Amino acid sequence: MLIDPDAMAIQRLTSLLPPACNLLLFPSLDLAAETLREPEPTILLLHENAIDNVDQTPLNHSEQYNGIPLIVLLEQDTPERLEYLLQHPLNDYINLDQLDTSTLFRVLRYASANLRNHKALFEIQTTDPLTGTGNRQYFYSQLQSALKRLDQGFKVALFAIDIDNFSAFNNNMGHDAGDRVVLELSRRLRRCQGSSHLARIGNDEFTIILIVRPEDSLQEATQQMTEHLIEAMIPGYQIDDSEATISCSIGIAQAPLHHHEFDALIRFSGLARLRAKKLRGHSYAIYDPKQDKEGGSSIALEPELWRALQQGEFSLYYQPRINLNTGDIVGAEALIRWHHPTRGLITPDTFIPVCEQSGLIVPIGYWVIQQAGKDMKLMRDVGLRGYVGVNLSFRQFQDGYLANTIERLIHKYNIDTTMLEFELTETALFSDEVHVRQCMESLSALGVEFSLDDFGTGYSSFSLLQKLPISTLKIDKSFISGIPGNKDDEEIVRTIINLAKNMQRKVIAEGVETQGQLEFLLLHGCDLAQGYLFSRPVSLDKFLAMLDTARPEQDAMLEQ
Repeated sequence: MLIDPDAMAIQRLTSLLPPACNLLLFPSLDLAAETLREPEPTILLLHENAIDNVDQTPLNHSEQYNGIPLIVLLEQDTPERLEYLLQHPLNDYINLDQLDTSTLFRVLRYASANLRNHKALFEIQTTDPLTGTGNRQYFYSQLQSALKRLDQGFKVALFAIDIDNFSAFNNNMGHDAGDRVVLELSRRLRRCQGSSHLARIGNDEFTIILIVRPEDSLQEATQQMTEHLIEAMIPGYQIDDSEATISCSIGIAQAPLHHHEFDALIRFSGLARLRAKKLRGHSYAIYDPKQDKEGGSSIALEPELWRALQQGEFSLYYQPRINLNTGDIVGAEALIRWHHPTRGLITPDTFIPVCEQSGLIVPIGYWVIQQAGKDMKLMRDVGLRGYVGVNLSFRQFQDGYLANTIERLIHKYNIDTTMLEFELTETALFSDEVHVRQCMESLSALGVEFSLDDFGTGYSSFSLLQKLPISTLKIDKSFISGIPGNKDDEEIVRTIINLAKNMQRKVIAEGVETQGQLEFLLLHGCDLAQGYLFSRPVSLDKFLAMLDTARPEQDAMLEQ
């Protein structure tokens, strides 16, 4: 495909290409845009006259063409022009004055290989490995693309489909049988989908995006697709020597009828599916705002979390750590909060489980490290000299590049590792002992410290604690809440404090809320504490103000 406003290069190129090559000429990229959406491989040849206006250059928008190779045709390869091209994403350039058949073939062959590699990689990234359908990433991208066509009169029906009581089936029949049922369901759905988009977004969850042309009826198309789906789902599933009857539920939301936004449409289809589950057998429900109340299903929340990360809706709050001997603020724990545009402030217990289940905890976790690193510079400027704890989930350790990525963030954002502490749970320690140990040792070498969160609630191996660079044990608040008064909790807290002392570790009590708890901890030699008795988690501005207020008192003590 050639974008050549003045048709200056068409004759030179066609004279060098064999008749089998199909070269389409367009005066602008806008006119070529529809052709670029076609699935056939395309190489985009762009004459330099098409990029003379820097503000409107297609080079600035090349990402939207999904890896299509971009080759610029130059009349003269002046140093200024080459320097300009180096600042933009492109595959190659050709000097038309020096062009011959050999050079043209070499450039096109290289571009074609790049396109094939890109498409293969894109397919791997967007394909579910079990069923061969699209995955979550594919689903999100296709739904966003479909909704962009609403302005052109197109309509969209989103079908959310899952198997009823699938967890119980897995437990009774085994996960291998469950995989076979999911695979067979995907085959049936594929036969129904026609020109729509099918994706598997969860263990037994599928979506179908039906795009309806402007001249067609959305209701009729939706009803026809629903009938096809239910007809395909009715037959039983062959499991070894027996046949199992398995029902599915379908929730449907329509755009623009119910909403035109990405997040809302996903949420509404999920709510409709929950209502369909209340019916027996293969059932479906179309979203009805009077019947379907807002819920918190993961399919509804997950895309909103993606958007929240992209649009900067997260922030960090800080809960001070107090030195029980001096009363000074000597550190803090970083806690993520979500400022939802319509629901207001959302605490982690609402969305972190969804993040861990979906894997979103990995990119969000990296954002937390980056943001905490920036905030620590401000804390240091107002006098904080202790550690800021950042939580690492066990799911983050499933990322093989965890240590390398954190190290890059530390160097890129100049994070002060003498203030950085990662808080781990016992689940994280035992998820992959070798990998966890390697990550911790690599980061410890950079000056990062580690604390063990919720200590006493799991199955800690003391031998493992001795091997790992853990400097602090955090007593879980479930034990703190029982002191003083509960003899078992009192004994556990005393034991953990003594254990930490014997292992030459610091100890932090979490969830301190009463004066009685504080006095018990002081009596038994606890070093540090955090909890509502001292402060709730607060915004960065409020935490900095707390530090700034405390600094004159600390400076006066030093002068004495």
